[in-house]
Amino acid sequence: MLPENVDTSISLLESDNTQLNLVRWMHQCELMKRYYQADVVFVIQETSSGFEVIVSSISQNRLLTTGTLFEPDDKIFQRLVHSQPEGLNIDLTNQKKLILPDVFANADNMLTRPILWPDGTHFGCICVLNTRISSNETNSFMLEPFQILLQQELTLYCQTQRIESLSMRDRETGMLNRYGFIMMAPRQLSLGRRFGASAGIIFFELYPTPPLEHIEDKHNRLLGSIIQDTIRTADIAAHYSETQFVVLVFVDSERDLIHIGKRVEKLLFQQNDKLNVDSSCNYFTPDSSVKLAPMLEESKKGLKSELHKLEAAQVKAKASQETQAEHREENDRISH
Repeated sequence: MLPENVDTSISLLESDNTQLNLVRWMHQCELMKRYYQADVVFVIQETSSGFEVIVSSISQNRLLTTGTLFEPDDKIFQRLVHSQPEGLNIDLTNQKKLILPDVFANADNMLTRPILWPDGTHFGCICVLNTRISSNETNSFMLEPFQILLQQELTLYCQTQRIESLSMRDRETGMLNRYGFIMMAPRQLSLGRRFGASAGIIFFELYPTPPLEHIEDKHNRLLGSIIQDTIRTADIAAHYSETQFVVLVFVDSERDLIHIGKRVEKLLFQQNDKLNVDSSCNYFTPDSSVKLAPMLEESKKGLKSELHKLEAAQVKAKASQETQAEHREENDRISH
């Protein structure tokens, strides 16, 4: 089963796939082109929009460059992508029943092997297109290592996405979660201090106002989106708990922290006036040696919910002390 954050219907050219080395895929296409003395070698992905060329070898034919899209009902590509693992060796001069795309107009032969996602669903295929007859055209054995390489890279990509989704990212908002923030923020904080940048921690907490009774997923997504649009690239934001968000920002002065908080509050009210956001922040100079965990605790203390918790804890502690005193007095009376 693929990770939820991997959508196989979206082209790799449109998705966030920094783990995939498409340049290496292109180099492999060049190797296969030289081995088979082919006109062009390319990799096709089946997407919701159709069959798209992801990478290809260098070719004078500009009809098979990266991003070229063929219709989803194209019979020849449906056949290529859904073939058996050993692939196909097709004589294109004897395909009268199929309406071939214009790019195959002068081709006599095609070798292909399908590529699968880790769960066994079809990703696409490798294609070797040739206008000449050679002894190598009848042998698709050399395509197998390329086929295995691509499938291994897709597996690694999916594993990385799964790990990131489960351990670093919040599924609800797509932001870092609490663990992800704790993992990523110290390095960024250290880097900022090295360059003499002052830092600040801002906590935001959502709470509803009547007639809205409780916070929903869409409300968290809205605040998360506003926060990410407000901060800069070097800053780090996370969905810290159910209704809390935290931001590590690099600023020039403490006033900047207050400005960011007010801006987020204003934008949220403009988009949903049934939501309120509480904020609490602390400013830290670059010469401060305070670690991230104490910075978080210090910054969170100013939230109304945290003050309520503190008050409740103090009331509970006081009640416990009074109860213990009453028990001691009772025990003293009994003993006398």
